[in-house]
Amino acid sequence: MSGSLNALGTGILPGGLTGAQLAAITRRAVIPTVFTQIYQSHPLLSLLLSNTQAAMGGVGQITFPVQGQSFVNFQWGSFAGDFQIPQDQVAIQNATFNLKAGMVPIGFFGFEAIVQSSEVIIPKLRVVTSDAATVCKQALAQSLYSYTTNPLALDSLVGAYDNGANVNTYGGINRTSNPFWQGQYYPNSATIANRVGVAQALVKVQSGAGGEGVDFCVMNPVNWATLMADFIQSEQFFTTPRSMYSRDSVVNSGFRAIRLLDTPVFADPFCPVGEMYMINSRYLAAFMHPSLQFYFTGFESLIPQGQLASIGVLVVGLDVCCMKPSSGAHFTGITAPAWPGAPPPPPQPASLTAFAGQPLQ
Repeated sequence: MSGSLNALGTGILPGGLTGAQLAAITRRAVIPTVFTQIYQSHPLLSLLLSNTQAAMGGVGQITFPVQGQSFVNFQWGSFAGDFQIPQDQVAIQNATFNLKAGMVPIGFFGFEAIVQSSEVIIPKLRVVTSDAATVCKQALAQSLYSYTTNPLALDSLVGAYDNGANVNTYGGINRTSNPFWQGQYYPNSATIANRVGVAQALVKVQSGAGGEGVDFCVMNPVNWATLMADFIQSEQFFTTPRSMYSRDSVVNSGFRAIRLLDTPVFADPFCPVGEMYMINSRYLAAFMHPSLQFYFTGFESLIPQGQLASIGVLVVGLDVCCMKPSSGAHFTGITAPAWPGAPPPPPQPASLTAFAGQPLQ
């Protein structure tokens, strides 16, 4: 393993045979903590998981009725008070989603317990089980923004706020024959990452949602930083008369949080570069089965398979659904990132996402 003996001859450790001798008869000093290097924060997923709603069994575990037209018609009345006899109008249909099962298998070799029965610094099984939960959340966070034709995968924001150009059927309802079910999808939104652009987009989305404003916006950090720079350009600092700055005075510039039209805009590393989502949390929720809230099956023996080992599975059963696609919006093609490139990608293989206004294949 890298780093096992390459420290000899540095600092207070001698090199050569003397150093090798010391290494052979001296316990290694190891900090009893594993420092993870590969994962990213997931603010939107955390928000959704903290407000999950229960979804039980049955076919179409998440089903909610949606009204796509009026039940009745308005009429003007004359002095006689006459009116046309009302006709029964079908206005409700069901949007149906099934829970999606995310799984992380965990293996445990039989002799691993023997090797770590004494002189253990960090129990490997404890680290692996903790990593399994993190890997599961990383995959879910990436799936929120990913487009895939895999029917087993999470229903993402891409499908929720599409207008039918890429995802024509959502929740079992066809968007071509049911225009009310279309979301707000705005490709090629090149110059939106500034105060005026985002403010105008907020009003535009509110108008497209029938007057309901969104709760928050989500952007990639490189686009969020560009928006923040537009705020910094307008900053001013004032010094009151007879005041002076001391050695300990700190002048703060910039913001850790941004609000436009009283709407918070935050950065999510999993949101693809060049994209932004405007979300009304009243109509977007994560549904999770009470028995599959990151449930661990326990370990089962692999002896029938000819191996002295055990295997267990971490399982989560959930889906993310939007009850009113027109309530939010998906913007793509945002240009002028604050720095070239993007943060390191998450460890899972990247999925196809909407970017630069290109159609999703």
